[in-house]
Amino acid sequence: MNRNALGIIAAVLLFLGGVTVIFGPGGGNASGFAGGCIRVGLVLGALWLALPQILSTVARLPRWAIGWFFKKENQPNDSSPTTPRPVIKQPRPRRRSNS
Repeated sequence: MNRNALGIIAAVLLFLGGVTVIFGPGGGNASGFAGGCIRVGLVLGALWLALPQILSTVARLPRWAIGWFFKKENQPNDSSPTTPRPVIKQPRPRRRSNS
């Protein structure tokens, strides 16, 4: 994650939200858009400030702890001929009445 890009995106969202609040129309859509921009900009700004500490904490974690949070599921290998393929039952088509 690029810290410079994160800070720029946070600043742009905060600026856009502020401009929309001050100069935007008075309708509900404009205030909702401005509120969303400001909220996301504040969260990204907090993440931008905390990013060095987050990266150093992740670097100090042991590999097994990271694997515990992000488990990789074992997919069955379809290339072996002994593995039975699952049977998918399809419903029978409905009969049409001739009356």
